[in-house]
Amino acid sequence: MKNILPLALLLLSAANVEAATVAPHRAIYELTLLRANDGASLQSADGRLAFEIQGSKCEGYSVSFRMATKYRPKDGDPTVIDTQTISYEGPGALDFRHQLKEIINGETKQDIKIKVTRSGEQSEGQGELSPKGESFTVPVQTALPMQHQLKLMTLGETGGGRDSSLVYDGSDETKSFRAISFVGKEKPPGSVGRDSDDPVAAPLKSIGAWPMSISYYAAEGSSETPEYQVTFDMYENGVATGLKLDYGEFVLAGKLKELTMLDVPECP
Repeated sequence: MKNILPLALLLLSAANVEAATVAPHRAIYELTLLRANDGASLQSADGRLAFEIQGSKCEGYSVSFRMATKYRPKDGDPTVIDTQTISYEGPGALDFRHQLKEIINGETKQDIKIKVTRSGEQSEGQGELSPKGESFTVPVQTALPMQHQLKLMTLGETGGGRDSSLVYDGSDETKSFRAISFVGKEKPPGSVGRDSDDPVAAPLKSIGAWPMSISYYAAEGSSETPEYQVTFDMYENGVATGLKLDYGEFVLAGKLKELTMLDVPECP
């Protein structure tokens, strides 16, 4: 199953990208089944999503992600899917390291490491996938996760709108995705209803947020159906709340349960 990310997370000018910043933080979300079509044959689903980001634009960003969900079908035994990733995206989005482990019912099904390097933010990237020993190419003008998130946040700062970008995040090994995103007008501080009276969201009360939706399509081909969609409110410091993860046949909701703002490193 495809990861989100982040609170997933392209290319405006360098000056504009630097206007948006993501504050280091740790967020934990409670996952529940919002709806399921008949084809999903799901009775219920629940779990947790943990996300931690550290670093800055000058030293790069390190992101840890873990999503553990128990799916209970209408017939048969439940399935627990535990997806764990650790990523590093270097300054200028020139260097990307990604480790992915997927465990299903206690058995490791996938354990890979990915390395991507490129000479410029819009240049073609050269990737290595291990332990398969496979080389691959990341197309020109493809955004890495933090690069994509910063672009969407900058779009919000300039009034919102639509964005279409190629994105590579390592979640599907060598594949890149076409991300179609919509960023709405900024919501004033304290106006996001679910967060306004929630003590967990106290660090967010004094800043605004943008409603965002991102649909991920296969980069190759002309499919009109996204592989999955995610919607949320993105605050000016990069914290997301009100997650909805739409996998087509079913939708998971993510409610913020814990939020810790971490130390902000100083750029030289």
